Amino acid sequence: MASAFWTLEDGRTFARRWSAMAFILQLFTAELKSINGAEEFCAYLEKFVFKEEEGDIANGFGGFIRDREIVMFNFDLRSFTPTNQGYFWQATQNALAKQKSIQNSNNEIVVFLLTTLLDMHKRIQLRENPMQLNHLKTITPAPKEKLGPGW
Repeated sequence: MASAFWTLEDGRTFARRWSAMAFILQLFTAELKSINGAEEFCAYLEKFVFKEEEGDIANGFGGFIRDREIVMFNFDLRSFTPTNQGYFWQATQNALAKQKSIQNSNNEIVVFLLTTLLDMHKRIQLRENPMQLNHLKTITPAPKEKLGPGW
């Protein structure tokens, strides 16, 4: 069952188990480190990366506990600057390319998830009805908050 939710630019949602989202977020931050100009955004997202080896504990409902603080994987891309959204999608494409180059059946689900996420992005660019590919039965209203660097 999905326990982590990422809302995309048109209000559609990409939803998965927290463990899958944790791994994907780890892939993104690794890719952001190599994207020129994305250093601040990478540093911002790093605090959402699950690090069991550093004492993070899964909370069982879409995030984890770090130093007695609950950290959730949920975010709305619209709360990031357009530049940071661009870095997010570039990191997604880079992560998919790397995962496809790995000849390992264990990463098939990761390739599927990244492909689905990029398919959602392509449909947003084509202005397709968000309900055509949405992991929720509703469109999420735009947030009022602004998150991350660059605002």
